[in-house]
Amino acid sequence: MTGSPFSSPCPKCGQRAPIVLRGIDSRCAACGAPRSLLSAPNVSLAGQPSRVGGLLMSLVGSSVLVLGLATSAGLWFLLQSLAPSRSFGWAFAIPTFAVSLLAGLALLISGRRLRNSGTAHRQGVQLEAVRAFVQHRRGPISAADVASALQLPEPEVEPLMTRLAREHATAVTLDVDARGQVVYDFEGEERRWRVLEEDAAAEEAEASRAAAQKRGFS
Repeated sequence: MTGSPFSSPCPKCGQRAPIVLRGIDSRCAACGAPRSLLSAPNVSLAGQPSRVGGLLMSLVGSSVLVLGLATSAGLWFLLQSLAPSRSFGWAFAIPTFAVSLLAGLALLISGRRLRNSGTAHRQGVQLEAVRAFVQHRRGPISAADVASALQLPEPEVEPLMTRLAREHATAVTLDVDARGQVVYDFEGEERRWRVLEEDAAAEEAEASRAAAQKRGFS
């Protein structure tokens, strides 16, 4: 079985596959059977809270930097205009800017990490969904087929198919269909060896029968 250990197995195909939303229905990413929305990670929503939270944190960090710079500049101009011969402006402006700079950078860095974490989680769930669908299909398949089944944009699916093909580099075969799309067969080599073994076994059985018939006639 594939999928996250936090997923429950699909009652139909038995895989721990993510969930795909089709309208208001939640379906197994592998076999398309109806499943509970909370039984597994969602392909469409995976990583969204972290990505949105990271974006908001980055916006707040940028605002802190801008407001801090504006505030420190305003304090410097105001205090220096009131007491030009003294350094009151610098005394208040520098600490204000330093605190704003540290807080803003911390928020920006945290927001970026949170967005990256959300993106990585989303890609991980998508990869598990693609892997489960390919394993269930067990035959030649294109990125367009996967994108249609998983409700994902085809440009997002193609890198996942390439990554999955690299994981099965010794087993996968590639071809181009009549539409010019790359078709992946993750059991191509295995299927080919099975056919060769079956053909060899059939030829051996035929030879054995021919030898037996020859002995019978002699």
